[in-house]
Amino acid sequence: MSFLLVAAAVGVVTFLWVRVTRQNRQRWLHRLDLPGVWHWAEQGGRLELSGELDGGRYRIDDPDGEERGEWSLHGHKLELTPESAETVQFYELRFFDEGKIGIDGPGRERRVYAKERSNVVPLKRRS
Repeated sequence: MSFLLVAAAVGVVTFLWVRVTRQNRQRWLHRLDLPGVWHWAEQGGRLELSGELDGGRYRIDDPDGEERGEWSLHGHKLELTPESAETVQFYELRFFDEGKIGIDGPGRERRVYAKERSNVVPLKRRS
């Protein structure tokens, strides 16, 4: 009988822990608010993220050229998969303040992006 009580207690604690963890992640994703247009002021680049709060399509316009592909967020790592390459690139994502993030990784060392604020809601493009 005591075994069942311990098993039930462990189950309840596990359920509550998973629930709180998911809620915290959703709160963090809403605070990050990644989908939208981000500007790299230092070199005049632009990062456009579309889709959901944790993944979708991206487009980067910077002095090196244009790149398109798929993006997703895994913890504090931003995964970019370019259309033109088979390799996946991971970047460290840093949240500085609302509307300001940092991306650090191969080819994009210590870049700080500021989000373009607008009252215009982007519509989904037809494929």
